[in-house]
Amino acid sequence: MGKIGKPLADRVLLTIEGKSESKSTGGIILNTTTATIQTAEVVETSDGYIGQNGEAINLSVKIGDKVLINNGAGQKIRLDGNDYHLVRESDLLMIL
Repeated sequence: MGKIGKPLADRVLLTIEGKSESKSTGGIILNTTTATIQTAEVVETSDGYIGQNGEAINLSVKIGDKVLINNGAGQKIRLDGNDYHLVRESDLLMIL
């Protein structure tokens, strides 16, 4: 993937994993995008931000980290023909 841009402030750029459909044991099609929690991979991060006290604050996540987010968190954007989610680091639930 080429350079797609750099998030600002405390934002990270994610790709959502597991967007495919699966079937339950009863044959019902389950859409994984309806899950309340989703797994994502960090594609790009900001360089950090300046806190209220004037100190530089670095983000806790790095490119390649797998994280959990609430379904619908952040903004869905399309860059270079690919779908991404731009979220604030505080919207991330945990690093896997």
